[in-house]
Amino acid sequence: MQKKILVAYASRTGSTAEVAEKIGNTLKDLGASIDVKSVKEISDVSNYDAIIIGSAVRMFKLLPETMEFFKRFSESFKDKPVAYFIVCLTMKEDNDKNSGRAETYLKPLYEVKEPVMVGLFAGKIEFSKLSPLWRWFMKVAKIEEGDFRDWDLIDDWTKRVADILLK
Repeated sequence: MQKKILVAYASRTGSTAEVAEKIGNTLKDLGASIDVKSVKEISDVSNYDAIIIGSAVRMFKLLPETMEFFKRFSESFKDKPVAYFIVCLTMKEDNDKNSGRAETYLKPLYEVKEPVMVGLFAGKIEFSKLSPLWRWFMKVAKIEEGDFRDWDLIDDWTKRVADILLK
């Protein structure tokens, strides 16, 4: 029987949404039935066999709508395998220090449900998609504009998580 997996994401400027779509497409290619949706669009998770939850990170925290989604459906998650991924500039350089720091952003989710796997991915920053305040903040903080996502890493992670979720 084909497994039905939800890839739920929270994104501000589209980078995390694009990562979620890539994850969904890879899982579909591996034989799963997939829905990729913004956490804001989801009203029920009961008909899924597994859930992957992804969020952008702002100011070292998951987006508020990620936490609202998680709290709303946390009881439903208890009987399903879940995996988490985040997209953040902390992972621009993939090393132990940054991985450790990025993993702390997921602590609120870990407190409710231990994931089967976690993906820590670098993001993309386009100043034109940011509010004037965020643009100013990024320039003051000397944050470099660019696309730092590693699509091969995202694809490899998805295949590994598929090995677990599609059993």
